[in-house]
Amino acid sequence: MQKPWVLALAAGATVLLVALALPLLRMGGAGGDGGGAWAGEDGAPHTGLPWQVSRLAEGRAQVFGLEPGRDTLAQVQARLGDALQVALVARLGEVGALEALADPFLAGFVSGRLVLAFDVPTAQLQAWRVAAGSSEPMEGGVRRFKLRADHRQQALQARLVGLSFISGVRLTVDDVRQRFGAPAETLDQPGGAQVLLYPESGLSISVAPGQRGVLQYVAPREFAERLRAPLLAAAAAQTGKPLR
Repeated sequence: MQKPWVLALAAGATVLLVALALPLLRMGGAGGDGGGAWAGEDGAPHTGLPWQVSRLAEGRAQVFGLEPGRDTLAQVQARLGDALQVALVARLGEVGALEALADPFLAGFVSGRLVLAFDVPTAQLQAWRVAAGSSEPMEGGVRRFKLRADHRQQALQARLVGLSFISGVRLTVDDVRQRFGAPAETLDQPGGAQVLLYPESGLSISVAPGQRGVLQYVAPREFAERLRAPLLAAAAAQTGKPLR
């Protein structure tokens, strides 16, 4: 059974558990001062911006030239190039998840980090981890395991299930509303964070005091399962309040 995305905000860190549990990504105080953080400077038209989500038929959507729920790793790599870092990511005692990282990633004139999650059967992940030749530590007790060449070839057929774009600037709710419009729903999270939900675009955006913005994209038809329900569950687990 696949685990959906879970996004929980704690003091000084944003925890992203994407699809099959992605690593901790610490959102430190990088540049940007809030209001107008995403304002273009040159006035020229741009494409591939975080708010340019193309809604497609049958509950599908495309962003950054990629379609979660449909594209494979091979298609993602063709779009983003060989600089894409692919690895099995896991904590001690966990099977892990197949992840790809583009860092830095330029979304139009907005820079940041792009993390992509892929759907891989548990047995396949276990085999890859056992055979992994080396690993390197990350934050939060997470390790990145390098895939063997033949396993990397197998991974090319894995389906993209979601994207996380970590903006290089701090964002306010006003910044988000200006670019994306009014959300369908806003969820309060522990620590003063807010998550703005845009189900028609398959998008959630987290905004927290002193933190960078985190945008998570899935296929709109999978929004309730992969984003909204896990967010409610995570908030309930931390506050002790029942789900809405």
